[in-house]
Amino acid sequence: MSRYNPYYYLLFVLLIFGAFASMAQNDYGIKILGGAAFVFGLLFLIQLIGELRSKRKTDVVVVAELFGLTIIAVILSMRVFYIRFPLVEAVFGLAGLMLLAAYSLKLFQTWRRLKTKSRAMTILIMMFLGSILCYVASMTFVPFMPALAEPLGGAGFLLLLLFLVMGWLKREILVDGEKLSAFTFVSRVRDRSIVLSALFLLFTAYMGLTRIDFIPKMYSDEFPQKYFELVNQAEAGQEKPIDGKYKHEEFKELYDKFVERQVNDKE
Repeated sequence: MSRYNPYYYLLFVLLIFGAFASMAQNDYGIKILGGAAFVFGLLFLIQLIGELRSKRKTDVVVVAELFGLTIIAVILSMRVFYIRFPLVEAVFGLAGLMLLAAYSLKLFQTWRRLKTKSRAMTILIMMFLGSILCYVASMTFVPFMPALAEPLGGAGFLLLLLFLVMGWLKREILVDGEKLSAFTFVSRVRDRSIVLSALFLLFTAYMGLTRIDFIPKMYSDEFPQKYFELVNQAEAGQEKPIDGKYKHEEFKELYDKFVERQVNDKE
């Protein structure tokens, strides 16, 4: 994965730049975020194809991880550009479950491999992978079980914070005759766990800082504010579709017709 690191760094910069541009009420900020999400999906897809075409034995866990990440990143990008398709929530949920299964297996495999080698490293890595599992579960369950989403996200943040603090305090742990830090151990793992944890940390920081009004929320003037409120209600699982449509979809159709009429009247 190391050859993709420069691209990940660039995408993180774009995410931060896009977020600040959006908070400064520049509408192009949202488009930068959507484009970055799409490129994340493209990178995951390229790695997925590379894994499937590799001459070595295909790792089913890696394939499940990359497939789930590709679907999730593309759907998040589509949400930014207001693109939807039938059963998108179900597809998103299935991709999230696939990612949960992949990281559950990773956690079990890592525990089984480390438990006899280093108790301290085992605990730290379980915290790290556990935080990712909690975050992914929170993201996956939002449309279906919103009451669980926030506690799971909080648990993920707490586990990640404990991992960072304890990993920094215990910088040298003996594993297989080599002194390693937990951060070094994680960086050697052939997966996208560091990318995921960094994304989740950025998202948590944004949510927390906006909640206390320390920073402004992201801005878009493409639709009225009511549209975004309806979208948030649907994504939080606070409403069910009627005849296959959510309220924000009906709102968007009516708003598009209104704008079209205004344009035609001016012409």
